[in-house]
Amino acid sequence: MASLKIRAKRAVRRQAAAASVRLPRDRGPEGWQQLLDRARVAEAKRRLVVDRDTAGALDLLDPYLHDDDLDAAPRAWTVAAEVHERAGALTEALAAARRAVAAVEGPALFEARLVHLRIAEAVAAAGEAAAPGDPAVEGPAAEVRAARAALLGARPRNRREVLAVFEALRRATPDDVRRFHAALLDWGLAGFEEEVAETHAELEIVAAAADDLPEILDAVTDRLRRPLPVVARALDRRRDWALLADYADTRIANGVAIPVRRAPALELRRAASRALTAGYTGPAQRLAGHALARHPDERYAQQTWANATDQLSVVRDGWPAPRRAEAPIIEPRPDAVLALLAQSLPHRSGGYATRSHGLLTGLRGDGWDVEAVTRLGFPYDRWSTSDPRRVEPSDEVDGVRYHRVLDTEGPAPYPQYPLARYVERYADAVVARARVQRPALLHASSFHVNGLAARAAAARLGLPYVYEMRGLEDLMKVSRDPGFAASDRQRFLDTVELASSAGAERVFVITEALRREMAARGVPEEKLVVLPNGVHTALFEPRGRDAALEAELGLAGRTVIGYAGSMVDYEGLELLLEAVAALRAVREDFHLLVVGDGPHEGVVRATAARLGLDGAGAAVTFTGRVPHAEVGRYLSLVDIAPFPRRPLPVCELISPIKPFESMAMGKAVVVSSVAALTEIVADGETGLVFEKGSAASLTAVLTRLLDDPELRTTLGGAARDWVRRERDWAHLVGVLTTEYEAVLGRSRRSESPAAPARMLSAR
Repeated sequence: MASLKIRAKRAVRRQAAAASVRLPRDRGPEGWQQLLDRARVAEAKRRLVVDRDTAGALDLLDPYLHDDDLDAAPRAWTVAAEVHERAGALTEALAAARRAVAAVEGPALFEARLVHLRIAEAVAAAGEAAAPGDPAVEGPAAEVRAARAALLGARPRNRREVLAVFEALRRATPDDVRRFHAALLDWGLAGFEEEVAETHAELEIVAAAADDLPEILDAVTDRLRRPLPVVARALDRRRDWALLADYADTRIANGVAIPVRRAPALELRRAASRALTAGYTGPAQRLAGHALARHPDERYAQQTWANATDQLSVVRDGWPAPRRAEAPIIEPRPDAVLALLAQSLPHRSGGYATRSHGLLTGLRGDGWDVEAVTRLGFPYDRWSTSDPRRVEPSDEVDGVRYHRVLDTEGPAPYPQYPLARYVERYADAVVARARVQRPALLHASSFHVNGLAARAAAARLGLPYVYEMRGLEDLMKVSRDPGFAASDRQRFLDTVELASSAGAERVFVITEALRREMAARGVPEEKLVVLPNGVHTALFEPRGRDAALEAELGLAGRTVIGYAGSMVDYEGLELLLEAVAALRAVREDFHLLVVGDGPHEGVVRATAARLGLDGAGAAVTFTGRVPHAEVGRYLSLVDIAPFPRRPLPVCELISPIKPFESMAMGKAVVVSSVAALTEIVADGETGLVFEKGSAASLTAVLTRLLDDPELRTTLGGAARDWVRRERDWAHLVGVLTTEYEAVLGRSRRSESPAAPARMLSAR
């Protein structure tokens, strides 16, 4: 009965919080307004946790973050810290958490301290990742110690708070656990010996040397009453999912009963999900199976098991070749092409969508009638279920029609497993669109769901198709985890990407380096054609410095080194910061401008702080994300545009679009010596190249350009001339036209810009 009352109260509070959004917050008695404010902050937390709607949560919190006099403001700062944390903006998250612990009083202070500690730990970890063992990371580490001491020094009000502290101690030290246990006894809070033992055991497993691990696992199993959740968390943190699956198997083999319990099921499901994401599909399937044995209705475990099982079956059985119609089932129009894309404008505007639009508009200019369909589910499959936006059946951008393949009227999951069923549904929509448009061929672009759907649809239509490989998922994974190369997911990706290529008349690749890689993986060389990245040069004309923005940022009289793009780990921004620090030690006539955000932002900002580049007399300015329409203003201030990509497989084989934009604007570009970038920049002619991974080499190249404004002008002018001549989309589309005509067995219909059929010159 008590639990029913608690659930009923929670349901009423949730309904009241949701209703509070629709009520005016500046009317009624003061007590009513305060109640409404607290309900709105609670609704913001619900949107963050349940809907994963960070933008919606921040919108609700905004009034309280700008008025500290409001009763709900301190609590709002705690939720704002969590919102920024979820978005990957650790600097903003930590600032909000500090505001929260300084302002919150009463019961809400405990949660504020928990959030502050967690975010401080994340910031410290980012700094340590940027510079392992560097004593300069002492600042973040000291804040962690202070935040932990504040949490451990306050008497918990109830069992829930005690357990929350033990959860935080899983990231602490054995001495911290012992001190907290002693404090509990001093406060008269006994009865937590089991939690103490479990926390000690988890820390012991995480810290163990690999050779000692089997013995430690045996000891932990013997002394704990419920060892499985503890072992699952610890081995998950170690990313040792195969060992965890073996451990769970052994407990069943030894006759250990499997009670229906949520705790071990939850830990096993979490481990299974992370194992699947990391590519360890076999262990993920086994762990999800163990989770389901303990909690058969666990929805996420069901999804993980189904996804992993499907991938393993594809690896085991291969991908069957579809049976092709003997003749076209439609009357093809000779100048019509139907493209299959993963995403597109206007819902996405990154490099993939930009390249797609550049090629399609170029094809239209060359006389082709082009339309596109986007993957089954786009864009709803990546939106929060609470997102109010609705998508039209199609969008037209610059004369190009993008059709959506949807079977819902709002955000919803579109799982890509079983993969055969997903591909079949996608292919059905492609065939239906082709009956209307009557294309002569299909053109699918990365990734494999597009390639497989194009292969299936083309076979049913009796038409040829081409496959454009813009990247490979495994390149990113291997760059971050070399062990991925031997994983089940790697074998799955090899199977489906080669199947996508097998039926294609041509396989377009983005760089010569990727062409060599795919030939080595088994794609016939006669199919492979290099179709590099490009740019609409008319949209990136050289422009004068924006005087107002220059004054606002305090950059007058400075040579500006500028990066505009996403902050991801492979871009090498920490290397750029190291070079800037070396330069700053000997000169102050320059400034680094970083425009954008991304998942690696916390590490980048932590590196800047460690190197003393922020704060008073800062050598770097981080603008965060700026509106797309404003990016040109920031680029107008840039004199030197570095692209310091790291020596990783993804960087060696895949080229970005951003260098072409800077080159088109006449900037002096600097690139690392990874293969994909040296295909773009001729050292000393259209830019400068430094030794990949070397901060000293980058420092020397930047010094040369800082000292020689005339060289910057010469390189920028040559870069712009080359891009206009070789990498404008209007020119690159000649490759497509040549290959389309060859596939369709006829001579070219129009005088498109001349280009060799197999590939353009690298420079």
